[in-house]
Amino acid sequence: MNDRNHGPIRCRKLAVVARCTLAMALTFAAVAPATAQDAYPAKPVTLVNPNAPGGIVDIAGRALATALQKPLKQTVLVVNRPGANGAVGTQAVLAAPADGYTLLFSSPSFLSVPAIDRLFERPASYAADQFVPIAQITSDPTVMVAHPSIGVTTVAELAALTKSKPFGVVMTSSGTHGATHLPLAMFEMATGGRMRHVAANGGGPAFALTLGGHAQLVASAPGVAYPQVAAGKLRAIAQTGAKRFAPFTDTPTLKESGIDVEYHIWTALFAPAKLPAAVLKTIADATRAASEDESLRAALAKANANMAYVDGDAFRALVAREATAITAAVNYIGKVEDDKPK
Repeated sequence: MNDRNHGPIRCRKLAVVARCTLAMALTFAAVAPATAQDAYPAKPVTLVNPNAPGGIVDIAGRALATALQKPLKQTVLVVNRPGANGAVGTQAVLAAPADGYTLLFSSPSFLSVPAIDRLFERPASYAADQFVPIAQITSDPTVMVAHPSIGVTTVAELAALTKSKPFGVVMTSSGTHGATHLPLAMFEMATGGRMRHVAANGGGPAFALTLGGHAQLVASAPGVAYPQVAAGKLRAIAQTGAKRFAPFTDTPTLKESGIDVEYHIWTALFAPAKLPAAVLKTIADATRAASEDESLRAALAKANANMAYVDGDAFRALVAREATAITAAVNYIGKVEDDKPK
């Protein structure tokens, strides 16, 4: 035989091999996504905290990361990506592949950033619906504490003073539109009073301004405020939660005082909305299991953080309500420049 006679046979054999190879490739392509999802997680998982190290988001995030390692059977890391009220870290999660290996652990600032972007009519840093709420881990009310020089001891007296002397009371917070500015703005909205706002560079500095008498009112985490209140250096005026929170059992809530304001600083886990359903379920199940781990509860209790686990439809409804209230407070505060301490 010569090459001319072998040609057609060789071509037919090559065609059969090509068709078999293509069929095998399509078969593997079809099963690959399911196999990848079934294997999740096959490598370490990262929780991005869009805040600086320290503070309740960092403490709760690291405690949750440790507790998640058992149900996920993988290392879970926390990476801090602070900047722009949390926008930098949140955008970093969206920029990563939506495969379940990069998740967001955040606070109410997650909802305030989109509202601030709309207020200033600038391009959105992100939209809340680009994420799926997985679960709330902690939730603490703030305590409105005052320097004794303010001369008031009750909510009614504070409301009367801020109405009779607009901008006469100096309030401070971690920053304009920030997590500890919002409850004070909500108080103003509900009472009709007005205060002068002095922005500090974080929650700690804001508390120090009040302790030193440079400001007269601050909304603080209970664990931070209690030692100074117990020592008589500051006065607890009201709590912003739905009910009284220990150790401030003698301090009324704003609602008890006839003011319709409820505000908590919560921490929660979010995942990109584009995540495959099977991966999302694995993360949700693991988070629920982690919430029952005694090591998580012990770590949070040591940090004076209130374990308040909520997931599913209840948490999604909570996020929707929070978005409405926070947006209203951001719009009330408006486009203002930070008034720095003098």
